[in-house]
Amino acid sequence: KIVDCKFEKKKKPFSFIHHESTATMASPDLSTALFMVAHALGNALLVHSLLFPTLEMDSVTMAHMDPSIIISTQIPPKSAVFFVVSSLLWNVTIGSAFRYMTKENNNPGQSLHQHSVPSEIVQYFRIIFGATIIIHGTFILCGNHPFDHPLNTFLSASYIAINIILPVNMNGIASPHEKNIRGTIHFLLGPILPHELAKNNDKSNVHSRQQRQRFRIQQLYQWSFLGVCVGMGACTILRILDHGMQIQRYPMPILIGAVVGECFGVLLGFVMGMLI
Repeated sequence: KIVDCKFEKKKKPFSFIHHESTATMASPDLSTALFMVAHALGNALLVHSLLFPTLEMDSVTMAHMDPSIIISTQIPPKSAVFFVVSSLLWNVTIGSAFRYMTKENNNPGQSLHQHSVPSEIVQYFRIIFGATIIIHGTFILCGNHPFDHPLNTFLSASYIAINIILPVNMNGIASPHEKNIRGTIHFLLGPILPHELAKNNDKSNVHSRQQRQRFRIQQLYQWSFLGVCVGMGACTILRILDHGMQIQRYPMPILIGAVVGECFGVLLGFVMGMLI
């Protein structure tokens, strides 16, 4: 009897912890939504605090210029470099904080310490560099002259790559086999719900519920990515208007479009995720 009592005392806490972790599996999608909101608002704050003051000072010195000259004058590359580096530091800071706070909610078979920190950093930068080349090429195909403001074009592509790649890969959402360019593209553009899971409406099934939460998180990232693309495309109209506004200077339409598009994409992703 004494042995049985000791066994029951050991078994009961184990059972409690098990049920508690199962119950908290509903929180990763909400915590990811909060992370994405903070990520988008942080980038918006960086644009407002780092780039807009430069534009305001230039608006005084360029007030006498023709609007077409103002539009064709790029923002100082030094300001663009500082902005991209600040965005990189913001991504690393908020990604590391989110990763630490949610490490207990990661999949049991998915360890955050599978690789050493240096190799992980090298892996991230390899993916970011590859994505930057792809995005840079896409900008050129969309009409940007390859030799017209090449540094600012490359910095803009780097900014987009950083804000697409790091949130997906740093916080442990993507599986290990997805931590490359092909896997990240599949994660952002791949299907949300498998056919079998879409037909299974049994919300009491733990595995089904966990799968739905993962796909809800995936949909949040996909809508954020779509918002960035649509925002950049929509803001290219600023390059056509001949109003001589400072936000028309290259590459401000790309950066503003990406930030605004991400904010709306995260909002839509959260709403659409509630339907899964």
